[in-house]
Amino acid sequence: DTAMSERVLREVMRPAAQGLMTDRTPYCGFLYAGLMIGPAGPKVLEFNCRLGDPETQPLMMRLRSDLYTLLLTAARGDPLPTALDWDSRAALCVVLAAAGYPDHPQTGDPICGLDETQGDTVKIFHAGTEARDGTVVTAGGRVLGVTALGENLAIAQRRTYAAVADIHWPGLQYRHDIGHRGLRRA
Repeated sequence: DTAMSERVLREVMRPAAQGLMTDRTPYCGFLYAGLMIGPAGPKVLEFNCRLGDPETQPLMMRLRSDLYTLLLTAARGDPLPTALDWDSRAALCVVLAAAGYPDHPQTGDPICGLDETQGDTVKIFHAGTEARDGTVVTAGGRVLGVTALGENLAIAQRRTYAAVADIHWPGLQYRHDIGHRGLRRA
C-alpha cells in the first residue's frame, strides 16, 4: 500500500542512498532491498545490485517510460528524470515452477497453453524455458512468471490466475495465495 511504500522509502531506501553518498561510494544501477514487512514495519533481509525476480515483472508491466532510455541515461551519468511514467493499474505475478523445484527441478517437459494466455493485460515472462524443435519446454526451476494488470489488485489477481489455468505441463506447481494479504489490507 502507499503508506508502507512511503515508509520503506523513508526508513530504508533513502538512508541507504544517503549512506552511499556520505561514504562517497559512487553507485549507478539498481538497488533492490529484500524486505520482511511485520507488525513493527519493514526489516531489511538483504540488498542486491539488481532487480529482483519475480518483483521485476509487475514493474515492467506498469512502467510506461522507455526503459532503454533510462538505462542509457544512467550509464552515461546524465541526470535521470525526477518522475517516471507509470500505468496506474495494479499488477500481480505468479511464478510457475517445475516439478521437483527447488531442489531437483524436472526439465524437458513441453509447455502447453502459452499462445492462449497473452494479451494487452497479461504477459508471460520466460525464465527456465528453452525451445526444442519448435516446442517450448521446461529448462529450470522457476519456469514462467505470469503477470497481469487490473484496475485494482483483485482484478489483476483474477486475470493472472485465469491465465495460469490455461498453462499446463507435467508437475506444474505454483502458489495459490499470491495477492491475498494485499487484498485483506485493502
